[in-house]
Amino acid sequence: MRSSSFLLLLLLAGAAILYTPTAAAAPDGEWQPIPNVADPHVQGLGKCAVDEQNKVTNCGLRFAKVVSGKVQNTGVTTYLLDVDALRLDGSHKIYQVEVIDHNSSGSSTSTCKLVSFGTTC
Repeated sequence: MRSSSFLLLLLLAGAAILYTPTAAAAPDGEWQPIPNVADPHVQGLGKCAVDEQNKVTNCGLRFAKVVSGKVQNTGVTTYLLDVDALRLDGSHKIYQVEVIDHNSSGSSTSTCKLVSFGTTC
């Protein structure tokens, strides 16, 4: 009996270590780190933010990648992302952007609403 209890405890501890919280598992209102910023959905939100910024400023930025970020769920999903973008002079700059993710009726496609885009280009 003792060895089976120990084995069960060991399995539960291993599962807890391997478990990585996602945006859906995060408590409402708390910022949580994004465990996989390479996820195509997160990268798409970063590109969307750069595209939206270009529409309002004519900066001519080109999206490179999302390098880190946090997510918050308060009824809508908000992302705070560090986005690497290529400037017109050929240099890279990291911009901190805030976007709201609007899933189109539960489908895999989404659109973003740009809330803020760090410093100007």
